[in-house]
Amino acid sequence: MMKSLESELGITLLQRGKFGIKLTDEGKRLMPLFKELAVIDKKLETEVELILEQKASIIRVAAIASVIRTWLPDVMVSFQRKYPEISFEIQESDGKMYQWLDQGTIDVCITSNMILRDDFIPLVRDEFFACLPKEYPLEAGAKFPLRQIEEEPFICSTCGNDYDVERLLSDYDIQPKKQNTYVDDNSVISMVSRGFGISLLPNLVLRNNHEDIKIAELDLPCYRMIGLLYGKSANPSPAVKKFVTFLKKWQFEI
Repeated sequence: MMKSLESELGITLLQRGKFGIKLTDEGKRLMPLFKELAVIDKKLETEVELILEQKASIIRVAAIASVIRTWLPDVMVSFQRKYPEISFEIQESDGKMYQWLDQGTIDVCITSNMILRDDFIPLVRDEFFACLPKEYPLEAGAKFPLRQIEEEPFICSTCGNDYDVERLLSDYDIQPKKQNTYVDDNSVISMVSRGFGISLLPNLVLRNNHEDIKIAELDLPCYRMIGLLYGKSANPSPAVKKFVTFLKKWQFEI
């Protein structure tokens, strides 16, 4: 090893003889620097270990708003009771989370299957309902005919539900009469309540948030799958693997 170092530096560090070895004058001159390098190397090794330990104990999660506002907090609280050493970083997002996951910016994303991917792991089914003004002429308990969307002003959310809705309606070959709006779920509900149009929203969005509108079941099956994706190819940490397993076993209430 010393010969390799001497070859790399181009300097003889040790004087070798039949009575042993000793430092050359050059070796004596460089020895204090070698000692400093050894200390710095140890500090670097320690800091890297600390960074890896901290990284391994943090799970970076991106999720759609409806998940964050409903069952995700309960999941995290329950998970941390079991694994108190693990903490979370939470980001709310829709379309960007796929890019973040592929870039390694996040560890797990919880979303609907708005963009079909082979690595999507389904967790629970989230039904869609018709969102109507309170005075809309539909009898209590009656199902809303999905094709009626082609005859009514239709409000679409920009919070990710539009991808799900567009795919659902496309499967049924339904062309909605879209209003030109670029608003979130809460604004959709507010617009519907004022008679600006009708909409389709999933149960997670409507939970505890539909007092001012009429909600009706649909006459055709309409739902989205809520599920997760995680960076399998990036060798996920033990904490991420534990969280994924925990989510798969969670009893979801939709």
